[in-house]
Amino acid sequence: MIFHLRWSGLTEAEIEDKCITLAEAAKMVNDGDGLFWGGFGYQRAPIAFAHELVRQKKRNLTVYTCGSEVDLEIMAGAGVATRFEIAFSAIEALGLSNNIRRRVSEGKLEVEDYTNLAMAMRFLGGALNVPFMPIRSMMGTDMVNLTRYRGDDKLKVIDCPFTGDKICLVPSLQPDYSIVHVQRVDKLGNAQIDGIVGEDLEGARCGKKLIILAEELIDTAEIKTRPDQTKIPAMYVDHVVILPYVAHPMMCHDYYDYDLEHLMTFHQMTRTEEGWQEYLDNFILGVDDHYGYLNLVGWENLHKLRATKPWGY
Repeated sequence: MIFHLRWSGLTEAEIEDKCITLAEAAKMVNDGDGLFWGGFGYQRAPIAFAHELVRQKKRNLTVYTCGSEVDLEIMAGAGVATRFEIAFSAIEALGLSNNIRRRVSEGKLEVEDYTNLAMAMRFLGGALNVPFMPIRSMMGTDMVNLTRYRGDDKLKVIDCPFTGDKICLVPSLQPDYSIVHVQRVDKLGNAQIDGIVGEDLEGARCGKKLIILAEELIDTAEIKTRPDQTKIPAMYVDHVVILPYVAHPMMCHDYYDYDLEHLMTFHQMTRTEEGWQEYLDNFILGVDDHYGYLNLVGWENLHKLRATKPWGY
C-alpha cells in the first residue's frame, strides 16, 4: 500500500531538530485547527497533550478519532474542542462521558458520529490523498437512512459505476495535525508501537503535520534491531516530544497499566460541573506542566503501575 509522503529531503541537522518540548508542540496548534487524535480506548491516549492544550487555552478545535475517552472528556469539558467526529466515547467499565454529554446539551459541542470502520477508512483516504472512500458497513443503518442523523457532507450513497450496486462513500480526512503517542522513538523520528495499533498508522499519515509523543528516546542502532516494530517511519514525522507517562491515567502497553483509582475519581468528579471544575483546577490548571501533574499524582503511585514484562501490563 502506498501512502502520500510529506517528506522533502531534510538534512541531518534538520532531522535532529525534531525533538521539542510539549509546550512548544501544543503552541503550534492554532485555534480552529483539526486534529487526528491517536490511541484507542485505554491504550496510548495522548493525555499529556490534551492537558497542555487546556493550559494554553486553545479553542474551537475539531478532533477526529475512533474511540478516545478521558482525553476527549478533558478537551470537551475545558472548551478546547467544540466539534468531535468520532465513533464512540465513554469511560470504559465506569460509565458514560459526563463532560461530553453536558457540553452537547448546552449547545457548546457538536458530535458527528460514524462507525469505527468508517472513521478508519476516512483516515486511510486522507493518507492515500483521495477525496473519499467506499464502505459497505453503514448500509442499511440509521446513519444512511435517516436524514436527521446526517448532513449532505457526512456521506453519499451512489450506484457503483462497475456493478450498479448501491455503495456508501465517506469523506476522507486531512487534518492540520496528527497527534500520536508511541512507546519509543529515535532522534530521527522512527516511532515504534507495541501492542494494539488501532488507526494510528493511517492517522499518522493523513495529517498535514505529525507530532509524535514517546515514552522513551532510544538509539537508532536499537531501532534497527527491531525494524518490524517501527510502525511510523521518520519520513512522516515532523516533531517529537519525549515524556514519561504520557497516557496517565490511561495505559501504555509494556510500559504501565491504567490507574483505576484515578480513573474512578475522574469519572466521579465529572458527574457534576462543580466536580469537573475542581479536577480541572487541581490536576491541569493548578500545575505548570506535565511533570507538575506527575508530581501531584505521586511517583510512588506511578511506579506501582509499571508493567511487568513479558506480560506488558
